[in-house]
Amino acid sequence: MKRIFLFFAGLLLSTSLLYSQYEPIYSFEELMRITEENPQMIFEAREMTSLLEIPHSIYLPQGIFIEARAVQNDRVVYVVINNLLDIYNNAEVLTWQQIQNRFDLSSARLNYVKKATQNPTLGYNITVRPEGSQSSQYLLIPDWTADGIMLFDATTGDLLNQNFIVDPTNLSSPKQARLAPQGFVSVSDQIDDVVQSYDTMGTYFGVFAPAGGVNNTILDNIRGHNYRPNGNLVVTVGSGGNQNAVAEFDNAGNYIGQFIAAGAGGLNSPFDIVFRSNDVLVDGSSSNKVHRYDLSGNYLNDFVSSGLAFPQQIHLESNGNVAVAGFSTPSALFVYDSLGTLLASYNVITGLRGAYKLPNGNYIVTNGSGVHEITTSNTLVRTIVAGVSAQYVDFVDFQNVIPVELKSFTAVANGNNVELSWSTATETNNRGFEIQRSVISSRARNLSWEAAGFVDGKGTTTEPQNYVFVDKNLTSGKYAYRLKQIDFDGTFEYSNEIEVEIVTPDKFTLEQNYPNPFNPTTVISWQSPVSGWQTLKVYDVLGNEVVTLVNEHREAGSYKVEFSTGSIGNASELPSGIYYYKLSIGNFSDVKKMTVIK
Repeated sequence: MKRIFLFFAGLLLSTSLLYSQYEPIYSFEELMRITEENPQMIFEAREMTSLLEIPHSIYLPQGIFIEARAVQNDRVVYVVINNLLDIYNNAEVLTWQQIQNRFDLSSARLNYVKKATQNPTLGYNITVRPEGSQSSQYLLIPDWTADGIMLFDATTGDLLNQNFIVDPTNLSSPKQARLAPQGFVSVSDQIDDVVQSYDTMGTYFGVFAPAGGVNNTILDNIRGHNYRPNGNLVVTVGSGGNQNAVAEFDNAGNYIGQFIAAGAGGLNSPFDIVFRSNDVLVDGSSSNKVHRYDLSGNYLNDFVSSGLAFPQQIHLESNGNVAVAGFSTPSALFVYDSLGTLLASYNVITGLRGAYKLPNGNYIVTNGSGVHEITTSNTLVRTIVAGVSAQYVDFVDFQNVIPVELKSFTAVANGNNVELSWSTATETNNRGFEIQRSVISSRARNLSWEAAGFVDGKGTTTEPQNYVFVDKNLTSGKYAYRLKQIDFDGTFEYSNEIEVEIVTPDKFTLEQNYPNPFNPTTVISWQSPVSGWQTLKVYDVLGNEVVTLVNEHREAGSYKVEFSTGSIGNASELPSGIYYYKLSIGNFSDVKKMTVIK
C-alpha cells in the first residue's frame, strides 16, 4: 500500500477543524474490522498524529490501551480498549480532545511517530534469564505499536526482548515474522507491501520480495506469508493485482505467479497460509472460512465452513490439531482436529490475531491490546505484554540457521605454497574464517589440526563474497585444510575438508626468469630435490655482485622469488643491460642471464 497521504489544504488553518462537535461515525468493532483489512487508514492516522505532534498509541497504568486508527473530519480517531482481555467489552471510539479531557496521561506510555516514547518500558514484562541459560528457540511476535518485532522464549512464553527488531524506517505494519529457509528472518509488512529481511541478530538486510522493491501489481495489502516445501515464498494478498490470491516467489524474491488463484474456492481476503504434509490451509477474513488446497494450490474443499468471523493466524499443533485465531465477534481461539471438527473454543481473550501452543499445554495468544497466556480451561494465566497491537506468533530455531552459505572451497599447490580459495553466497553475523591445516602423515589420516591463519568475514551480507589465503613455505607432503567459520557471538561451524599435495622435485632446476626482458620486476623460480643451504645472487656483466636474493637453509621443494630493481639500494641508478643470477645448493650451481630494459 503506497505511503500516500493527502491533507486538506486548510488542515492547519484552524484548530476548530480538528476539534469540532462531530462525533466519530464508526463503532469500535466496525473501525477495528475496517482498519484491520485496510491498514492504510491506520497509516493515515499516524501521519496526522505526526503532523500534530500527538501520540499515536497510549497505554495507561490502569490497563487501558488507546490507538489511532483513522482520520474523520480532519481529526484523528482513536479506539479505546478499556478491557485488555475482552477488547469488545466497554470499548470506545474517541478523539484526541476527548482523550485529553478524560485521562491523566502523565504516567502513560506515549508512542509517537517522530518523538521519543514516554515511559517506554511500561506494559512490557521482560524476563531476564540467568547467565548461561540462553536458548536458540524463540517466538517472534510483530508489534505494530513500535513498528518492530518482539522476542519470546519458546518454552515458557516469557518476553526476552521487546526491541529484537525496531525499525520504523523499513516497517510500518509488520504482520508476521518467521525464519526463511535461507536463514534470515522474513517480515511481511501490510502497509509497506513488501517482505523485508533481517539477520538473526535483527540487523536489516533489505527488501526480499518482490525483488526490486514495491510493486503493487504484485503485492498490495499483504498479510501472512510462508514457504513451500521447495523453499519458494508464498504471500497472502488483500489488494492490488493479486487481490484475493496467494502470490509465489522464488528463493531470490523474484515473482513467479499465483500459487493459489484469485478467489479459488471462494477465497476472499486471505490472511494466513500453512502447509501440512498433504494439503494447504488458507483462511479468509471476508469468506470467514478456512479453505483447503492441494500442494500445487488447487482447491479441494473447506476445512472449516462455518462458525468463524474474521479468522487470522492458523497454528498447526504438534498433535495434528489446528488452532485458528478469531478476530471479530464471536471472537475466540478455535481448536479443530486434523479433519476440521471443532474440539474446543476459548474466549477468555477476544479480538485474536495470533496463537501458539506452548509445551506446557497453554496457549500464547495476541490481540489488539497485547500478548497473553491462557489455559485450556479458558482462564487467563498472565498478560505478558500490555498495551501493544500484537500480531502473529511464530516459532524459530536459530540454532539451525547456517550462518554462512559456502559455495566453493578449493586448494592449489604452487611450489611450496598452497593457495586456498573459497566463496560464499550469503553471510550472517560472520566474524571470519580460521584456516586450519593438518599434515596427512599416513593412510589412517590421523589429522591434527592447527591454525594456519585468519581471514575477516563480511559480517552480514546477501551479496556473494570471494576469499583467498596463501599458506606459504610448506615442506613436501600431503595436507588437509578446512575452514572454521566463526560468528560474532563465538559460535562456529566447520567446512568440508580438502586435500592438496606438495610434490618433492626429482632434480635441481633453475628456471628462466619471467618476464625477460623486464622493468622493473621479474620472478625467478627453482626446484631442489634435497634440503640444504641455498643462495641466489645477481651479478653484473663484470662479475660484481648486485644483490643477494636468498641466503638460508631450505627444505627440498619448489621456490620462487621476486627480483625488483626497486629492491636494490641504488635501484634508480641500475642501468639497462645484461645481468646474471646464480643459484648454489651444496655441490649444485647454475647461472642464467636476464636483461633489464628501461
